Amino acid sequence: MTMHRRQGSREMIRDKDRGTGRTTRTGRGRGFLALATGVLLTAAVGCSDFLEVDNPASLLDEDLERKELLGTLANTPEGNIAGTYSSLLTRHGLLSDELFHPTTQLENIDAMRGNRLASNSAVEGHWRGLAQARWLADEVADRLTTAGGNELGVARAYFFGGIARITMADHYNVIVYGAEGGLLGPIDVIAESVERFQQAAQTAQAAGDVNLAAGAMGQVARAYRSLYYERAHLQGQMDMSLMDQAESAARQALATAPDYNVSLRFGAPGGSNSAASLGGPYGGTNRIDEIYLFLPDPVTGDWDPRVPHEETTRQEPLGISSYNLKYPARETPLPLSRAAEAMLIIAESRLLAGDLAGAVEWINHTRAAARTRTMAGDWGDASRGWPPMGHAISDLRDFASMAADEIMAQLQHERRAEFWMEMRRWQDMRYYEIFPYRWFDQNKAMGIHLRWPPSPEDVNANPNLTNEIAQRLYTN
Repeated sequence: MTMHRRQGSREMIRDKDRGTGRTTRTGRGRGFLALATGVLLTAAVGCSDFLEVDNPASLLDEDLERKELLGTLANTPEGNIAGTYSSLLTRHGLLSDELFHPTTQLENIDAMRGNRLASNSAVEGHWRGLAQARWLADEVADRLTTAGGNELGVARAYFFGGIARITMADHYNVIVYGAEGGLLGPIDVIAESVERFQQAAQTAQAAGDVNLAAGAMGQVARAYRSLYYERAHLQGQMDMSLMDQAESAARQALATAPDYNVSLRFGAPGGSNSAASLGGPYGGTNRIDEIYLFLPDPVTGDWDPRVPHEETTRQEPLGISSYNLKYPARETPLPLSRAAEAMLIIAESRLLAGDLAGAVEWINHTRAAARTRTMAGDWGDASRGWPPMGHAISDLRDFASMAADEIMAQLQHERRAEFWMEMRRWQDMRYYEIFPYRWFDQNKAMGIHLRWPPSPEDVNANPNLTNEIAQRLYTN
């Protein structure tokens, strides 16, 4: 595939909304769609004349009308969010209790100590990347719908638009769409994500992709569960109908595809899975110490095999390092939506409804699926362990209790072990009001529900935003 840049390519003019994902214009007044450096440029057609445009990095409106570019356009939402999501995964782990980073870099210490008031280069970069990903996914969905004939591309654009929204809501106090956009709180944006995921599910079903349809419906379930907890904590509304809707969507997802798994793909020229460098063979500064490696299973008392690592003999300043077996390579896909989440949402809904037997049943469905996955060696050998004296764990025995508090404790363990490094832990710590032990007292005093502020450039550009608003959780 050749990519040509002709002489005299049009100069792009920076506008005040740069970084928010809005369409800018050239000096000649012609719109273009700016594609990030890390997008997946995977064409669905022949490549001999592919991207023979004035500036391949910025596709002009008339370029987007070309049929041979539609395959590439359909892949851009996934490629655009990949690098940002992967990078945010590490910061999410530092903010929660999943990762430890032995460094003097202030932004990493800020995250581990629970400082959510200060903005820094990493937090601002995540904001810009997610803002662009949200806008780009919406733009691609609109353009592909207008062009017609690519239902699966439309479904994926809807799906990644939902992922960008719910991820922003999980991490930022207030969200704006552009320099003059109104203020949206996390609850507003999560509610928006429901619509995008529902559109993704319907369109994927029509296109015959049952895995994506199930994965999108699983995210509908996740969003309704989030709305239940956010409204309970932030607005004092205990609305069980939201958990009922979450359970209904979860059951629909499993009925569509019982073992669905929609993952974020990596590979050149897109971003890489940054979790592969967490103590693994690729090196890097991130290390994981013993407290995060040995997660006892309340049923067996043994190390839970869903947090898979392998001991190394390499000595680090703060202890022995380890290999991360869940993401062994930089191109390892990162799960975004899979069947275990639907199972545990059903279990949680049953528990909140007082159906203890139903909650235990679905917890054990989750453990049975994990048992099969572990024995198959999908996440490394079945014989692996930490601390250094390894032990074989070939199964996860069924959980058996009819005590509500023990079921809740087990449910929380299941989510922690099952979704380790899958961008769920910080959310769960808010919902269950669990404070990471590393947080400074003054950060704990601010409460568990505060997120990060949006980027300073958006605060400065948007007349609806002030620093005071940006530093507090917007719940209107």
